[in-house]
Amino acid sequence: MNHKGFVADLHIHTVLSPCAQRDMLPHCIILEALERGIDIIAITDHNACGNVGLAVRLGERFGLWVVPGIEVETKEEVHLLGYFPTYEHLLRFNRVVDVYLPSVSLNKAVWGEEWIIGEDGSVVAEKNTLLTVSLCLSLEEVVEEIWRFEGVPVLAHIDRKTQSVFSQLGFIPPGLTVRVLEVSPWASPEEVAKNLALSGYRFLSSSDAHALSEIGRRVTLFQMPVCSWDEFLLALFGERGRDMQT
Repeated sequence: MNHKGFVADLHIHTVLSPCAQRDMLPHCIILEALERGIDIIAITDHNACGNVGLAVRLGERFGLWVVPGIEVETKEEVHLLGYFPTYEHLLRFNRVVDVYLPSVSLNKAVWGEEWIIGEDGSVVAEKNTLLTVSLCLSLEEVVEEIWRFEGVPVLAHIDRKTQSVFSQLGFIPPGLTVRVLEVSPWASPEEVAKNLALSGYRFLSSSDAHALSEIGRRVTLFQMPVCSWDEFLLALFGERGRDMQT
């Protein structure tokens, strides 16, 4: 079976994340990714997935595979990415997130706005509670919930000095069922693995884009025959001859 190289950027925020630029509409993200030669993206807003469904539909229309995703902040303030086989799986997981997300009033002057976008590119809804807060769930509990809804957990930007597993805990908890680690756009996976004495993990590089100009600044090349969830998992874990290169 011939394997192809698919360019992936699996950490992108839309205007639903208050920290994202206001041009980060799903439509603009899709077009920007295609212009930059990217084959696969993941929309990973903070503790929410309100723009993922639209991005998936737009991706199908324009020939870009959009992996349904989310970036969750755990009780310890660790950021964790979750990728799911379908938008429906992500929605079910997001209902758990909603239950354990504290209700903090959104001060738009301080944090920015949180927009849900419609098919025509207009704002169809706005959140009035802050999404960039910690859930009342531990890292282990969030990881367990992601697996329960058939997703894959990835520890986000592990080399960062804030909101990473090492900045918050100082170590990866023994027995944590996470096999893939993401490094920030400025880091080398090889150097991070050496500096943190990590072995036995798979590494992912993504842009963590909050602006259109940041999309694709770091990518991962997936070696697999076709774009599908099953092949994505095989490449993510380096099984059956599939692979990924940062």
